[in-house]
Amino acid sequence: MNYEEHFKISCEKREHYWKSVGELFSDVVGNMINPSFMGGPRWPSLRQAHIGIQLENGTIIASDGLSDPYDDYDTNADNKDYNGVGIELYTITDNKYQNIQEIIDSWEFKILRQVSGMAAANPNISYTLNDYTYISSVVNGIDLPNQFLGDNGEVGVLLGLKTNEVSSKIQLSIEEVSLVNVSILTKKELDFIMENGAKGRIEIAEKLMNQGYYKLSTNRKSVV
Repeated sequence: MNYEEHFKISCEKREHYWKSVGELFSDVVGNMINPSFMGGPRWPSLRQAHIGIQLENGTIIASDGLSDPYDDYDTNADNKDYNGVGIELYTITDNKYQNIQEIIDSWEFKILRQVSGMAAANPNISYTLNDYTYISSVVNGIDLPNQFLGDNGEVGVLLGLKTNEVSSKIQLSIEEVSLVNVSILTKKELDFIMENGAKGRIEIAEKLMNQGYYKLSTNRKSVV
């Protein structure tokens, strides 16, 4: 198969999966001007999109394009074995958004969009997740309460929590890719990880999953 065929099948497989999880919004979140043309990270097929899936008691917001085949698939043998960076990111929120504009305006999307950019800039992110299970980082904590914010307005994010609603992997046209949950950390949780490294990250992840805090929420207590 060529690039166009792999691209079409991969998109169809992702769409089929998300429709099995909930009600997929027909509109997607895109950009009038592709950020990669203005110095932003380049996504595998240039297409940068996010989607919404309505659940019975909430909403999933997910990246859509990080696992597209590379657009030089037909000419670059080095990229023939990969569905992009090998992951798609998602968040789950109890907020039940009714349309794509509500998602665009949400604080959850603002967090996910930043993490998506980080993933696009790191083509080895799937290998890092395989090696460490969880990845922590920081992004701009737009609209978040003070308990989540660092001294410079940043918020910690944790990638890789397992959830009840979403499978950890799906098969696309070229390879199996990971669906990676993005959650936020309180300042205390982020400080704990910074002080304790990988061991601290695992401890925080397990506590968050045990308490159901894999969902994005600002209405929760710190687990440490």
